Amino acid sequence: MKAAYFRFYILIVFLLATFLNSEMAFAHRDDYIDETLVYMTLEKREVEAEYWLDGGYRKQEDPGKKVSFFSHNLATEYGVTDHWMVDGRVTFETSRHEDTVFQSGRFETRYRFFEENEKPIDVAVSAEANTERDEEGRQQPAVEPRLILSKDFKLLNLTLNLPEEVFLKSGNTAFVPSFGLRYNATELLRWGAEARYNTRSHEGSAIPQIWFAFPHEITLKLGYSFGFDRNTENFGRIAIEAGF
Repeated sequence: MKAAYFRFYILIVFLLATFLNSEMAFAHRDDYIDETLVYMTLEKREVEAEYWLDGGYRKQEDPGKKVSFFSHNLATEYGVTDHWMVDGRVTFETSRHEDTVFQSGRFETRYRFFEENEKPIDVAVSAEANTERDEEGRQQPAVEPRLILSKDFKLLNLTLNLPEEVFLKSGNTAFVPSFGLRYNATELLRWGAEARYNTRSHEGSAIPQIWFAFPHEITLKLGYSFGFDRNTENFGRIAIEAGF
């Protein structure tokens, strides 16, 4: 029931926004700090490299018990054409009681239709192959097609992702919608937030975040993820991105 309310809420917010009167502008295009992908793709032969550092904790079943962790994320994106890009990411995690382990990996390809703001809503599609370590330490491979909807209102960007994750070993599926908003306060400073919810595991997160867009295509992103419903994970994230 909570998942249905969440899905209904983000769809209504996004659809209402499309009827607002606005002048189009170009909001910052970098992906949100968590799993919300933006409509825009890299230019042809453009390369972006990114590193994330996460630090936080997971609550355990025992009341008051927490397990802290750190994770390192390395990602690279490449523009195949002006409308088509690919990217890959690997994540390694270290916790208090374990050695550093391979936590997850993904390969994603994204294609956008038309030029930005040619249509009432900008539309892109994405396909992803990924694998993630579960609580028993086993890798769970999956594929994830995704619809990306985006709308700019002057300096504000609204982005809605509608992905369906299919787990290859079990055949189970999970709908994991996410919604992001971002505002370009100045040429240097951008702020926003995103939220997502896994309708299968009933795990959600909300992440307020801020960007510093420095010269030479260098961007620093800071955010903090608050878990809700069955998500017991809370962490801070520092990400730095450089374009070439």
